[in-house]
Amino acid sequence: MEGSNLSLRERAERNASKNPPFGQPPIRKEEPDGFSRFLWWLATVDPEVMRDCGSEKERYRIIGMSVLVTWIFATLAWGYFFSTIIDDELVVGGLAVFFGLAILAIDRNLIAAMGKSTSWLPVVFRLALAVTIGFFLSQPIVLMLFDKDIQSQVALNKVKKMQVFSQQLDVNNAPLVADYQSHIKQLQQQETTGADQVRFLKDGYIKETDGTGGSGKIGEASVARVKKAEYLKAQDAQDQLVRQDDPQIALYQAKLDTLEAQNKQKEQVYSANLSDGFLARVEALSDLLKEHAPMRTRYQLVILIITLIEVMPVVAKLLLPKGEYEARVAQSVELGVYRAGLAAEREKELEAYYQEKSLESDKAAVDQFFEESRDARAELGRNVVDKNDGRSYSQMWKRFRRQALSSREGSR
Repeated sequence: MEGSNLSLRERAERNASKNPPFGQPPIRKEEPDGFSRFLWWLATVDPEVMRDCGSEKERYRIIGMSVLVTWIFATLAWGYFFSTIIDDELVVGGLAVFFGLAILAIDRNLIAAMGKSTSWLPVVFRLALAVTIGFFLSQPIVLMLFDKDIQSQVALNKVKKMQVFSQQLDVNNAPLVADYQSHIKQLQQQETTGADQVRFLKDGYIKETDGTGGSGKIGEASVARVKKAEYLKAQDAQDQLVRQDDPQIALYQAKLDTLEAQNKQKEQVYSANLSDGFLARVEALSDLLKEHAPMRTRYQLVILIITLIEVMPVVAKLLLPKGEYEARVAQSVELGVYRAGLAAEREKELEAYYQEKSLESDKAAVDQFFEESRDARAELGRNVVDKNDGRSYSQMWKRFRRQALSSREGSR
């Protein structure tokens, strides 16, 4: 079967390698180097089959190289992603390698499954999966390429967020601040009114003593003494009001200072929690794309290129025509299935023959048992008859059947 699928030239070369002309050494097949075998492994190729496929070796090296490139891209993308959220370089490296290998496993599975089905639905699903993986991996790569611009935008976004947070704190504390300030203003207004009254009465008293007042007399006349008494009384009332209101003003001012200190503390905590991690960089990139049209165009091109790099192995395996390697693999699979079928039929025949011989052996053993136990049964029957003890024939039969006959007979 295998020889019928080979060309005359191939059969001649194979025979020549097995039986070389007299005096000539046998023809040895060129052994692939380690890197080629590694690329074939990436392309899910059986190296033993590929050794006989001269025209297919370079094609599958190219497919393996494309898988290698996607593996490197995936490792770099995951490494950059984890570097934005983890500070430990060893942990970042380990996670990058692990998830890079996961993407490599997915790519190899996609490539290995491309030739297993002729339906278009599995092909569409594999392409969609490859595109999705490529689009996801392109995000960290884009962030790494535009890192400087993104870092500047991240700093600007932090300032904007701090302003918004401060405004929100002011809005939340506005009722309390307004209440405290209202009490302070009211108390200060009372002190100002009292001070103005004291100043007015003092001016009137001074005018009466220097002759510029209503009485026109110089010195402390009766009118001046009356105004002096009113002035001193107002001064005492003002002093008492100040002693009463100043502690309250200080209390409300302390509350205002406490609110301000709490706001500053909250701003410090909020500022410390504002990181430049992955989400912050994605947000900064989104802001840059909204504000700068040229960057948006280049971003789309980079996404497209990186996605195509991820899809490239699957597309290459899909578009390249099937060649000698696929034919040899199909031939090997068909031969293996045929051999498995023959082995299964052989096992069935052996099992049936075993059961047949086992039944014959069991029958022979049963025949031998009954033949050799015939005299013993006869002796047992004589003992039952001799020792009847006045029992009826029916009772003797039951006793004999219970003691001498087999379980099948005794159960009837």
